[in-house]
Amino acid sequence: MKKNRLVILLLLFLVVGAVFVISKNKRKTLTGKDDDFAVPDTATIDKLFLANKLGATALLEKNDKGVWMINGKYPARRDCIKLLLITFMRTQIKFPAPQAAQENMLKEIASKGTKCEIYQNKKLVKTWYIGHETQDLRGTFCLLQGGDNDKPYNKVYAIELPGFIGTIVPRFFITEAEWRDQKILSITPDKIKNVTLNLFGFPDSSYTINVMGLHKFDITTLSGKKIQPFDTAAIQQYLSYFMNLNVEKWYTNSFLPEIDSVRKSKDFMQISLTDADNKTNVYKFYHKPPEEGHELDEKGNKLPYDTQNMYVKFWNDAEFAAIPVYTWGKLFQSSHYFLPKNTVKK
Repeated sequence: MKKNRLVILLLLFLVVGAVFVISKNKRKTLTGKDDDFAVPDTATIDKLFLANKLGATALLEKNDKGVWMINGKYPARRDCIKLLLITFMRTQIKFPAPQAAQENMLKEIASKGTKCEIYQNKKLVKTWYIGHETQDLRGTFCLLQGGDNDKPYNKVYAIELPGFIGTIVPRFFITEAEWRDQKILSITPDKIKNVTLNLFGFPDSSYTINVMGLHKFDITTLSGKKIQPFDTAAIQQYLSYFMNLNVEKWYTNSFLPEIDSVRKSKDFMQISLTDADNKTNVYKFYHKPPEEGHELDEKGNKLPYDTQNMYVKFWNDAEFAAIPVYTWGKLFQSSHYFLPKNTVKK
């Protein structure tokens, strides 16, 4: 009996010892500067620099007003900045890359990965090198470089975000057009002085709305006919449509032949908007050719243009972008829209 107890005690000692050694080795593997990816205090992050081996770069900086800018030229998309900051704050180690694969992964990240420098209070604190996703598509292989280091560490880790299923790779895009804020029109009705919609070739359907007060308007067609009476609520509703308008995709600096061709063609409609400070912007609209594979309608008829998106040129013709018809189409009302609802059109 005593001998059995001795054997049991000896086994327990060995098990406890083994657990201690394994735990110690695991902590040694997963804790250290080479895996310290997280940046808990994202409020002090004020600069990010993205680059890849193809020579593409993106500089994101917070200006004196606290607005993130892309390449010092345009406001950056706040939703995408927020995603990156959440990524830096919540990231954790999923597992170290297999030892046998470390060398190949280091080479792949060096040749195909995206570099992201992270600055706090204008000082470089960490650099991430983002590789490809893990096999289960729930993590991303990354390499770290400390702020005071001349070169990155030599160990690749798979990192993840708790509760997030997917890879962080798409968050680290570099194209300036993708980083630009998509909002281009956000003006409240009380800041609008007048609006003119010119549907070329249809002067009776085109019009100018002059705003003289919150409930005081004047509306005249471009053929010279004053609309009287008119539906005041319809005008107020129409003016509210200018409060939140975004682009679908920027094409200002695009060199694609089809984009350049449309940009140089004749617009089919214009909207001129003058604000309370007498600043006028003209928005010129162009039809977009139908997407490949979507050239026919439900009845098999050939579509003359894309029914979901169109193009717009604006800000002194300096900018060009695709816009969704779903949101912008509310602006394309004919003059009949403002007639009293009990008016019978003849």
